[in-house]
Amino acid sequence: MYRLLIVDNEPIIVRGLQQLLGEEAPFELDVYGVHSAEEALRMLGMMKIDIALLDIRMPGMNGLELQAKIVEQWPDCRIVFLSGYDDFSYIQTAFRSGSVDYVLKMDGDEAIIAAIQKAIDELSRASSMNQWIDQAKHKLQQSLSPLQRDYVSQLIHGLAPAKQERMDELQMAMDASVSPLLLISRVDRFASSHSDADKTLLYYALQNIAGEFWADCRAFSVMLDPSAMVTFIQPVSNSQWETLSPRWIRFVHGQLETIQAACKQYLKLPVSFVASSETVHWDDIHLKYAELKQILFYGFGQRTEMLLTDGVNRNFASGSPQTSETIIKAQSRLKQLLSSEMALENRLLADFDELAALSRKLTGNHPFLYEMYNGIAYMLLSAINHQPRTEEFPSDWLTKLVSLDAHSSWEEALDYLRDIIRRLLDIRNQESEAGAHLLIAKLKSFIDGHLNEDLSLVRLAETVYLNPTYLSRLFKQQTGQGISEYIAELRLTKSCDLLKFSNLKIQDIALKVGFDSATSFGRFFKREMNATPHEYRESAS
Repeated sequence: MYRLLIVDNEPIIVRGLQQLLGEEAPFELDVYGVHSAEEALRMLGMMKIDIALLDIRMPGMNGLELQAKIVEQWPDCRIVFLSGYDDFSYIQTAFRSGSVDYVLKMDGDEAIIAAIQKAIDELSRASSMNQWIDQAKHKLQQSLSPLQRDYVSQLIHGLAPAKQERMDELQMAMDASVSPLLLISRVDRFASSHSDADKTLLYYALQNIAGEFWADCRAFSVMLDPSAMVTFIQPVSNSQWETLSPRWIRFVHGQLETIQAACKQYLKLPVSFVASSETVHWDDIHLKYAELKQILFYGFGQRTEMLLTDGVNRNFASGSPQTSETIIKAQSRLKQLLSSEMALENRLLADFDELAALSRKLTGNHPFLYEMYNGIAYMLLSAINHQPRTEEFPSDWLTKLVSLDAHSSWEEALDYLRDIIRRLLDIRNQESEAGAHLLIAKLKSFIDGHLNEDLSLVRLAETVYLNPTYLSRLFKQQTGQGISEYIAELRLTKSCDLLKFSNLKIQDIALKVGFDSATSFGRFFKREMNATPHEYRESAS
């Protein structure tokens, strides 16, 4: 869903446009409204805006000046100017600056809706599935992917340093002297009809879609295995993002939401992203990769279409089962020695069963059975060491895990390995749910304690270090209701209690529960309780 921002210094116009777009428009938009350019710039610094509906004449910074600021922050944002003046010079300037449309307030609601529809159509036409697939085929044929994949694998496991000559040789378009942002992308679910070749092609299509949204950035991606793609992102010198500024990092994180939506629309794929919240020195890439992989592995809630940064780990700073930096370093050293990595993924049980079925066709003490058992046993031992809950396993689990001879038959060994896998996946699911519950409890506590303040989705997302869209989705998954519904319910409950049990004036109660006036509070209360605040207080006394 596209996000639209209305900027007009007349509150009545902002409210009217929000109502118009919410009730009469033939399209769905996530609509926000502010009353000054300063408020707009603050919001633009926290979230991506796709369409901006601007009053062209405002006190302080006018619409044309604000347009320049918007395009600087979000280059793909479409602008629609709204004015009460038929001023030809303003109209000329607007179109020279790249505006999508210019509408006079007197033209009426239909003209406004038509201009916004035009902006939506322009955004939608910017790409098509055929374009992504054609580009993906060309890139797949022309790339140096095997060598690039090997080098990136060495980088993220600490097996090789970042060298400019090697990057240039592999056409990686990276600057070894500049710390990148690190991103891991995962397709959460493929269609049953997708072959392995289809999956590879779709990952390249995902890579190309993402590349279209990194304006003035260097981005290099490589698919390491069928379940993850690693991307390094740096700003381009002599561009608007010349330095590694917080604004550039917000831009990159904001684009992930757009890329996720594009993959859903054009490739029909649910995709999750986890990114570093800050740039990472090349020497520390292997540590950050291990941390991001763990975040992606455990996830939150249903663990699909996630938008996460490593900032989410701050929620678990104390008393948490999350892996400490010391453990991450130890795991990284182990990976350097083994030069390989295996991770528990969603299909692990099914894959194990297929492998077990093949192994049953072998006879006697075939050497492959020992290779298979010891390989899986090492993978499980590594996974168990990533989490402290060893009480979930039988008391003799270690003795049996490290020796095939500890089992009386191959079938018993297979049953044992499968049971360990199942227990690990159960723990992963429990940890994921526990993490989601902690986040929601923290958010509810914040809302309860700040009911009289700004509780916009952007502010709430900042308190738990999540993307606003993903927080909204996660809250609905975990509680069964939207955040706005929860806040409204809480405000209603508190206002009823204050009307019943306090002598506060209705104006004061309105402020305490987050309304800027007794009038707006009265409308809300009447709608929810079918009685005015005064009538309710009288009936309760």
